[in-house]
Amino acid sequence: MSVLGVMHGMHGMHGMHGMHGMHGMHGMHGMHGMHGMHGMHGMGGYGDVPPGALAGLQTSAESLMHVAGLEPLPSAGIEPLTPGSAANLKRWSPDVRSLLLQGAVNRHVGHAWDDGVSFVSLTWNGTTVATLKPPVATTLAKQCDWVRYYADQRGDRGNEILSQLGAFSAYFAVLLGLTDGRNPKTFELLAAVQTIAGQITMLPKHLLACRRPAELDVRIAPFIATPAHGSFPSAHATQAIAMARVLEALIRSTPAHFGDVEKRVDLCYRQAHRIAVNRTVAGVHYPMDSAAGSRLGIQMGNILVAAMTGGGSVHALPEYDPDSTPEADFRYEDAAALRAPGAGPEVSVAADPLLTWLWSEAKAEFFLHAPAV
Repeated sequence: MSVLGVMHGMHGMHGMHGMHGMHGMHGMHGMHGMHGMHGMHGMGGYGDVPPGALAGLQTSAESLMHVAGLEPLPSAGIEPLTPGSAANLKRWSPDVRSLLLQGAVNRHVGHAWDDGVSFVSLTWNGTTVATLKPPVATTLAKQCDWVRYYADQRGDRGNEILSQLGAFSAYFAVLLGLTDGRNPKTFELLAAVQTIAGQITMLPKHLLACRRPAELDVRIAPFIATPAHGSFPSAHATQAIAMARVLEALIRSTPAHFGDVEKRVDLCYRQAHRIAVNRTVAGVHYPMDSAAGSRLGIQMGNILVAAMTGGGSVHALPEYDPDSTPEADFRYEDAAALRAPGAGPEVSVAADPLLTWLWSEAKAEFFLHAPAV
C-alpha cells in the first residue's frame, strides 16, 4: 500500500474523537451491558434473522395468510393481561424494564439543599439518608496532590480505566463466575443498579459545582478526556459501591451457592473501591469525590435491597465534609466502614413489585440443582 493510502486510512481514526463525549454519560452507563438494544426502546426482533431477510419474512407470511380464512376474529378467545402486574415485565424488553425500574425509584428519591448550597442531601420520600458539603479551595489544592501521586499507576491500570468508561459489570462477574448464558437477569439487575446510582449523582454534581483536577493543576494531565460535569461526588464510586451492596445481598440470599461467601463479598467491595480509585489514577477525580460517592452508593444500594426484598429501613449517615479531612486519601477501609449499620435516623423503604420481580429472577439464577417441575 502506498504511503498516501496509509495516511488516508488514518483519517478513519478521527471518528474516535466523538467517543470522548460519551464519558460523561454516567446515568446511561448501566445500559451498555444490556444485549439487543438497537437504539429504540422495546424494538422487537426475530432471533437470529438478519435484517436483509425481513422482506422475505413478509412475503412468506403474506403467501400463507389466505389459509387462515376471512372470518371475523372472535373476541371470546382473547385473554387479557393483568393490568399493573409485575409479572408483565417478563414480556417487555430489557431496556423497557430498565426505564420502568428507574421510574419506580424516581417516585421516591430526591435531593434537598439550602439557598447557598452549603450542603446537598440525598432523600428517600423526603427524608435525608446522606448529606454532602462542598469543599473549599484549600481542600481542593491538597486533593490535587493525591491526583498527581496516583498518576504513576496509569501503566498498570490503563486497560481497566479505559474499559470502565461505560458499563463495568464484568469486573464483578469475574469474581462470581457469572456468564451471559446462565445469569442474564443478574447482568440486567447490575445494569439497572448502575444506571439508577449514576442518575442520583447528577444533581449534586451540578449544585456543588466542583471543578475537575486538570482545571486546577496543569501537572495532572488526565489519562482520559475529562467528563463535562462536576467532579464531586464521583458517579463511578456511587455506582460501583451500590452494585457491590446489591451483589452482597444476592450472595447472602443464596448461601449454598458459594462455599466462600465472606471472601466473595469482600472482593466485591474491593473491586468497587478499585473502580473508584481508577478514576483518580486517570486524573479526573479527587479521592474526596470517591469518599462522597461511596456514601451515596451504599445508601442507594441499601434502599434498593430493601425495596427488592420485601421492604425494610435504612439509617441516615453522618454528613460528609471534605474540609474536615482535606489531606485524606480514599482507602478501602473507608469504603468498608460504610457497610456497618448506621446510627442515624431510620428511614422506611417499602417493597416495590417491579424491583422485586427482577431481584427474584436474578436470585433464581443462583441454583445448584434444576428446580422441580
